[in-house]
Amino acid sequence: MATIRDCAILYQGLLKKKYKFTLENNISFTLEFSPAYFYHLLGLEKLTDITQLRNVSPSKVYKDIISGKIAHSTIQKSKHFELISDRIQYFENLPELVYFDKSNKIIIDFDKDKLDFNSLLKNTKYILYKRFDIKYIHLTIGSKLTLYPETFIVEPGSTYISEQTLLDILSIDIIERQSAKSK
Repeated sequence: MATIRDCAILYQGLLKKKYKFTLENNISFTLEFSPAYFYHLLGLEKLTDITQLRNVSPSKVYKDIISGKIAHSTIQKSKHFELISDRIQYFENLPELVYFDKSNKIIIDFDKDKLDFNSLLKNTKYILYKRFDIKYIHLTIGSKLTLYPETFIVEPGSTYISEQTLLDILSIDIIERQSAKSK
């Protein structure tokens, strides 16, 4: 993607739908996106030197990016920008993880102890992933009271995939969400 705002606009399309995943072994779950998740998906919490991102709710940051109050040029000025630049570049591929394609794969019951480094993915239950160019993109799905999109990871190798339990996705049903006005 070209800019952080382009990412936010693309993300708007995900907000209007629910995604019901059916996996082999009769496992199914539904995933919904919200404006608050965008902040962490792009790793904006890593940009600690950007004042517009401090002490503000993630939903407000998303709205400020959409409206142009937080510009890409501001984000790029961060001395930590390189930590999220791949996420911005590959974010346009995120929808491909939630639309059915036989090449989509999913990790179930993600086990962070199988990684050879300490991971901050403490709530991850599933990881959707796909290979693009020389990178693997991952959408981690966390579990607290409900399932939620936890973070978006771009890696040059199969670090998060190795030794994990993989299942095929049999289908992804996309359900249009009703707007608050029509309820």
